[in-house]
Amino acid sequence: GSASELLDRAWQCLHEAVAQPVHIEMAADVLLNSVMGRPLEAESAPTPTPTSTRADGRNLDELVRRLSMATRPVVVARPSASRGASGGLLVQLSDRLRVRPLITESPRGLSDLKYIDVIPHLSESDCTLVVAPSDFAVGFLSRDVIARDGYLALIDAPSDPQPMHQPDIRVTADQEAVLRALLDRLPAATRTDPSWAEMWQPQPPPLSPDEDDEDGLHPLKVCEVVREMIRPEDTLILDGGEFCQWVRLGLRDLPNRMLWNGKLGAIGGSIPMALGLAASQPPGRVIALLGDGAAGYHLSEFETATRYGLPFVAIVGNDARWAAEWHMQASRYGPDRTFETELTWARYDIAAAGFGGIGYMADNAGDLWGAFNRSLSAGVPSCINVFVRAVRSPAVLRE
Repeated sequence: GSASELLDRAWQCLHEAVAQPVHIEMAADVLLNSVMGRPLEAESAPTPTPTSTRADGRNLDELVRRLSMATRPVVVARPSASRGASGGLLVQLSDRLRVRPLITESPRGLSDLKYIDVIPHLSESDCTLVVAPSDFAVGFLSRDVIARDGYLALIDAPSDPQPMHQPDIRVTADQEAVLRALLDRLPAATRTDPSWAEMWQPQPPPLSPDEDDEDGLHPLKVCEVVREMIRPEDTLILDGGEFCQWVRLGLRDLPNRMLWNGKLGAIGGSIPMALGLAASQPPGRVIALLGDGAAGYHLSEFETATRYGLPFVAIVGNDARWAAEWHMQASRYGPDRTFETELTWARYDIAAAGFGGIGYMADNAGDLWGAFNRSLSAGVPSCINVFVRAVRSPAVLRE
């Protein structure tokens, strides 16, 4: 089709209920030439065409019946279902069932440390509602992971993969419409067991080990310092492997908006994300926590942040290694046989200052507290280089 038709379709993909990634390539001579045609104006943006199917009313009735009878319900949802209008409906549904939803945004799937206390009980559920694709994040709907002897319902999108294990009901439809229909039909009083409901209340994280700082700060100690000074309106960005798995655990009960590297686990995007957030002028401050491996990707964007006056704070957990790979090698072959997974104790703080920001080095909790306090009020891009202990992710330690 024509270029305008291609752009129309791209716009539609971006605005579907479950947005699809879009990449457009055009030949250089097309991009550099002028053409006659209608202009692409905001007010004439194409209206997305619905691609989802309508849910079968009988399936919804059966699902409502199962949810209303459940004493141990579970709700698992994809990230897009937790945002916007769908997100509001998901909260209402979860409140009515008296359980909080598990959002499948972790590269470790349902080993997400935010939900570490409830994950071992997923197989005990008598009715599990999955609003997500049947992929690795939900164990491909394996009955060994969720609803072992219970009822399993899957709500997914037309473009999602076929389940490897068939649920009891599969509804392929618009997630917002299905959630709204469930809320309209579900009784206000459900049968969730009080002890089951209590288990789903957010639990405070464990305290950091009471050890000296000779080998660097424990990541949980970094989290304790962060918790002291952030406000509910602040946005946190998590980016990295082992360090940010600990951060996910250490900040799991906070109400703050949190963004991280997503369930594919690609690292390095936190500093560009911080710039984008700062440019949108959010109500709170922007704070990125990232590993030293992740910092190596886009640290030079501190120059961009300085040039455009975009303040944010980056806390780099520096253990001088690609920690996820280093720990994997050390566990398999021994700590003396790791290969090409070590980094230097680089001064990311000095590099950030060289790009026009400010930088601090911290190797103890007191220095970190002072640096974080000054950075939050500085109003300029700031990098805190924290020497952290090389500890393996607690998610792996539980496996």
